[in-house]
Amino acid sequence: MRLNGKIWIIGACLLMAPKMMPLFAQDMFLELNLNNQANNMMRPVRSRPNLEIFRVIERAGSDKRIGGIILNVSSYRAGMDTLWELRNALANFKAQGKKVCAFISNADLDMYCLATVADSIVMDDLGILTMMGYAWGRPYVRHSLDKLGIGVRELRYLEYKSANEMFTRDSLSDADRRQYGEVLDDIMAITRGTVTGARSLTDEEFDSLINDGFMFPAKAAADRRLVDRTGRKAAVIEAIKEITGSEKAASFALYGDLDSSLTGSIIPYRPARARWLDKSPVIAVIYASGVTDMEQGIAAWTLAKTIRDLSEKRRVKAIVLRINSSGGSAEAADYVAEAVKIAKRRVPVVVSMGAVAASGGYWASMSASHITASPVTLTGSIGVIGSWFYDKGMNDKLGITVDSLQRGDHADLLTGAILPRRDLREDEISRYRDYILALYADFTARVAANRGMELERVEAVAQGRVFSGVGALNAGLIDSIGGLDDAIRMARKLANINDDMTVSFSEYPKPKFFDMMMERMLSAKFRGGTAGLSPAALVAELFLPAPLLEELRYRITHNGRAMPILDIENTWLY
Repeated sequence: MRLNGKIWIIGACLLMAPKMMPLFAQDMFLELNLNNQANNMMRPVRSRPNLEIFRVIERAGSDKRIGGIILNVSSYRAGMDTLWELRNALANFKAQGKKVCAFISNADLDMYCLATVADSIVMDDLGILTMMGYAWGRPYVRHSLDKLGIGVRELRYLEYKSANEMFTRDSLSDADRRQYGEVLDDIMAITRGTVTGARSLTDEEFDSLINDGFMFPAKAAADRRLVDRTGRKAAVIEAIKEITGSEKAASFALYGDLDSSLTGSIIPYRPARARWLDKSPVIAVIYASGVTDMEQGIAAWTLAKTIRDLSEKRRVKAIVLRINSSGGSAEAADYVAEAVKIAKRRVPVVVSMGAVAASGGYWASMSASHITASPVTLTGSIGVIGSWFYDKGMNDKLGITVDSLQRGDHADLLTGAILPRRDLREDEISRYRDYILALYADFTARVAANRGMELERVEAVAQGRVFSGVGALNAGLIDSIGGLDDAIRMARKLANINDDMTVSFSEYPKPKFFDMMMERMLSAKFRGGTAGLSPAALVAELFLPAPLLEELRYRITHNGRAMPILDIENTWLY
């Protein structure tokens, strides 16, 4: 090699040395930066899947170079179930003798609950912590539909199956007060126990924070010992020195977005990757989100085929099915349940329930080898309901008249301009009742068979009743409390894959190039704000409850259908 070539190589190594040297140091801190995940066409910052985050934490836990994690969630937003799963993963990381420092800014009770996993919590000087407790509710549009001339008949024969109440009532029913009151009690108990245990508070002190204080600027939060320090990077560095007992300057690696990074580290840290030509066993992770429908939502035809096909692949040793669905079509849910039943003859199939896996979402889950859910997952709702929307003056308001001919006593049932022009007759209601109760009997019988439960025991926890993950475990509807990472560990165990064996992961459905480009284009469009919108479009953007309109459209499209469905899109839990 020529002399000038050697000099060039040595010079390049010297230039790179400051960037690479920390990777060989001991007790580095990994900044887990979960902020700034919006898609951007010019700078493709992507939303990071939970599985990838958990794999990064798992790798850091076994990485001798990593002494701790800086959890940067100063502007991170996620559902209650995701925050619980993330806390669980970080607790497992700490169990290996490592440290966690959390950095928060504007945090609510759930985000604070996540942060309490840390050995030290640092809060931005200008941040605020709100601890308001939890409330559950939904909008009721009965009077709105009356004004529009839309009639609704609730075809309900099960005590807790309340998915139509938003259309037929104007306040909470006694059944909803009971079932969602119990869910709120479970969630509050979980949060209270977590926070008091982590921050050495009594139950009385916790209740005082919720009921008397509830809003704490950074200084007040520090005075109440809810956080350990206030500030930004310098405060985090001091917190790390304190929890590690070392005055040595920390070095950092980074997972996440550089622009919003607290440390500014340019040393990237990623999940462990399989080696080239690696023949390690594969765990397939399949995501099923949305209504249980044959084509939209979970897309049952495609999903069922994916499950069956993957189970036949030689390297796939287990399947983890991540379900986020409040139900819809019983047929679609059963396509998935049947595919799971077929697949588990070859490989274990573990269901990981996300925020909600209820009604049809539970139907799709029930035949798995093992079902796990977070303690705050909404699940159960084993029941069926129907609804009948009809014209109750809407045509008159719109100036529409309808006339028709018919052959058959019930042929006019679906005639009308926008909605059927009449309500159900008593004989038709009786037929619908038989139809709904027969489907419900089929549902409970399948639960009993798949869960190995007596039918009477299923009936005792059915009738459409909603449970938290904790309640579902006590009711025998799931097998364990855990998140996606726990589901993967269970899949490894059931597949007899040793803990020290490398595993590859394959996620489905695979994103398509066109879909990703459209997502980024739409994201860029909506980030432009409301400028340029017409007045009518601006009003719609600001005031129309899109989930409510979507739910109404879905119900009318499936008018008269008996469905295992839970109205969750139009409820709120704060």
